[in-house]
Amino acid sequence: MRSKQARKRFFLLTVVSAVIAASFYGLLYLPQRAELSAKQEETSRLRQEIAEASAFRRAHPSPEKDARSMGARTRLVGAMIPEAMDEGAFLAETEKKAAAAGISFLGVAPGDTVKTDGFAGKKLKLSVRGDYFALLDFLYALEQQGRFVKIDAVRGKTDDGGVFTGTVELWIYARNQ
Repeated sequence: MRSKQARKRFFLLTVVSAVIAASFYGLLYLPQRAELSAKQEETSRLRQEIAEASAFRRAHPSPEKDARSMGARTRLVGAMIPEAMDEGAFLAETEKKAAAAGISFLGVAPGDTVKTDGFAGKKLKLSVRGDYFALLDFLYALEQQGRFVKIDAVRGKTDDGGVFTGTVELWIYARNQ
């Protein structure tokens, strides 16, 4: 009889131990494992953010220098695409460049102003006369002046003496028009 009771106790103890082990596994171990996994992913993400911040800090060691550089770029953009169209000042400067290159202004025909996304563009048609090399110098001078100029077309004809007479179609731009 003792052996039967001992077996029952052993069996009962084994079942209780298995239930306790299963409860521990299901109620404590699995949630802790999921939480550990989530914490590891969050740690990995934070390490990535720290690495990106460190890379940014290495790329931008001096905020003062960056601010000066940004100010210089802002002034450059302001000069290239000014706040106002101011085509009169542009045409006066362009006429000086043309005379310096040996080009004669025959006339100017302003086109309509086209507005898009905070910018305005104005088409200008310049009637000019001069030789081939003077025209090249003039076009180069247009590209080199401080304002952004988009040259659309150069049309005309050359006479027997090599003098070009025609038009230069270009666009100038301004911000916030």
